[in-house]
Amino acid sequence: MATKLHKGTVDSIVVDADDPEPDDSFFRTLLDKMPDGVFVAQNYRFVFANAALPRMLGYTHEEFVGLPFAAVIPPEFLDLWTERFRARIGEGEEPPNTYEVRFLCKGGGRTLPIELNANRLLFGGQRSVLGIVRDISSRKRTQEALRESEERFRGSFEQAAVGMAMVDLDGHFLSVNPKLCDILDYPASALHALTFQQITHPDDLEADVELMNGVLRGDHATYTMEKRYLRSDGSARWALLTVSLMRDADGTPSHFISVVEDIHERRMAQTALADSELRHRLLMHNLHAGLLICTPDARITYGNPEVSRMLRTDPKAVIGKSIPELGCTFRDEHGSPLSLDNDLIQRVRHSGRELTDMVASIQCADNLPAVWALVHAYPEFDTSRRFSRIVLMFIDITDRKRLEAELLADRQMKAAALDAMTSHVAVLDRKGVIVETNASWGRFAERGGYGDGRSFNGVNYLDVLANVTGPDETFAKAAHEGIKAVMAGRSPLFQMDYPCHCPSERQWFAMNVTPMDAQRERVLVSHENITSIKLAEEAIRILANTDALTGLANRRHFLETAEDEFARAQRYNTPLAVLMADLDFFKAINDRYGHAGGDTVLRHFAITLSSLLRDSDSAGRVGGEEFAVLLPHTALDGAQAFAC
Repeated sequence: MATKLHKGTVDSIVVDADDPEPDDSFFRTLLDKMPDGVFVAQNYRFVFANAALPRMLGYTHEEFVGLPFAAVIPPEFLDLWTERFRARIGEGEEPPNTYEVRFLCKGGGRTLPIELNANRLLFGGQRSVLGIVRDISSRKRTQEALRESEERFRGSFEQAAVGMAMVDLDGHFLSVNPKLCDILDYPASALHALTFQQITHPDDLEADVELMNGVLRGDHATYTMEKRYLRSDGSARWALLTVSLMRDADGTPSHFISVVEDIHERRMAQTALADSELRHRLLMHNLHAGLLICTPDARITYGNPEVSRMLRTDPKAVIGKSIPELGCTFRDEHGSPLSLDNDLIQRVRHSGRELTDMVASIQCADNLPAVWALVHAYPEFDTSRRFSRIVLMFIDITDRKRLEAELLADRQMKAAALDAMTSHVAVLDRKGVIVETNASWGRFAERGGYGDGRSFNGVNYLDVLANVTGPDETFAKAAHEGIKAVMAGRSPLFQMDYPCHCPSERQWFAMNVTPMDAQRERVLVSHENITSIKLAEEAIRILANTDALTGLANRRHFLETAEDEFARAQRYNTPLAVLMADLDFFKAINDRYGHAGGDTVLRHFAITLSSLLRDSDSAGRVGGEEFAVLLPHTALDGAQAFAC
């Protein structure tokens, strides 16, 4: 088949007699139905675009066609973009096909991350570039969300789904994770003895080193490239490498962080497609979306390589079959199988309308993982408005679903871990707003009078503490300042014990505040019940200061109290009286009634003595039957009156 593109349309298609491909109108419709953007660039301008590309960037089709590169390419990439454009339309080796770059949206206030596949094209007799643009902003956001989640709650690159390494400035591996060892087929001990230069394919080494030196010079903060690694068996493995430079506190470069994503299978598939005899069918065969074309009676007449990969079958094997005959099970997003009378094609046939953005899974064998796809289906009509064909497009979103599942599992793991804690736990954002609590927090709130299933998410905990008045105000203020100090980085953590009594019981809690990430975007506040510890401490203190028989202060505690009262009386020049009492004939009581009788007399005397004391007075047992009384603010005549 031979295809020639002119500005804004596909002009002519010559189809071999044996070729089952669609006609010119189909190509035009297919271009505009594609979720990916398509453009042709010529003379440093965009001279052709399908409907999707201007829509991605906020333009109408008329506004976009004719725009110069500078209107769409960010300034920092414009020179590189122009250089690669010149190389691609020139003679010699063509630059790499696939890039992840950014396009400027209309107005220039926002950029859109895209994946670009570019190829040479003869357009209107002039060398041009054909580009296929995929919006990868959703994937980027999902990857970023996963990265943040892992940093907060896992904190270790050992669990990463991609290869990761710390590399010194000379290229030696300082630390590697298991995934990188798996990708490169080296044990960690072997990688530690190597440099990245030693295991980089010679054809990719110069570009890698130059980009690394650019980071060291400050030309850019990070770089991403597709490169080949040499595995332990000598084979080459394609990977997507992203490198960032880490610096010490004083700004001195310390080491690199490398993220290695295994893209070998994707690159092999792309290479196989590029080298195949079907290169001239670029628009059909180089789509990232799977494609099926069916007759009105639901028989498949065409399937592209991507859909064959997703259906795990040979492209020719699908021809002439119906969807049910493919042997695959299609399920909706909730896992319910699509019935034979309501499958993807039948839905379009019955409604006569497009089916867009339907999420479905494709299970082709019990021992193989399901492929998740975003399905677009639409009918084609002839000039008599009769069905002529049905087109199904499948966009592989398996990676996105996997990332979403990992995020969900991570959140569930966090929630389970928090709920398993007996401490009352709340997570605050950097403004002090509660974003998550555990089950123990809710149960404690119910005991405190918040028993209506109330959610505390969204409540500003710092504001609550700032508005506390009454006897708890001092503790609330201290907690408020402690949390603020941890959030601001002035303190690595904060701890405080505080009473939280209620009418039915006395209780104490220990507050602990710790940051959850290096940026202190989240802090964890826990309240642990330490009532049993405090009551034990109080009991020990009472035992240490009290005479076990009479309940009065023992000799040591009484003398300590006396020293304090003497010092206070001297400081404020106030009177202080001390009385000494002893029980006459106490030995006779012991001899006649025994020590039990003597103990009873001592206890009754202590009760009588205590009943005479004021709140400011103190009494103690300083000997066997000897007692002493402290009377602050009492002169001699008052002491004599008390003694009588």
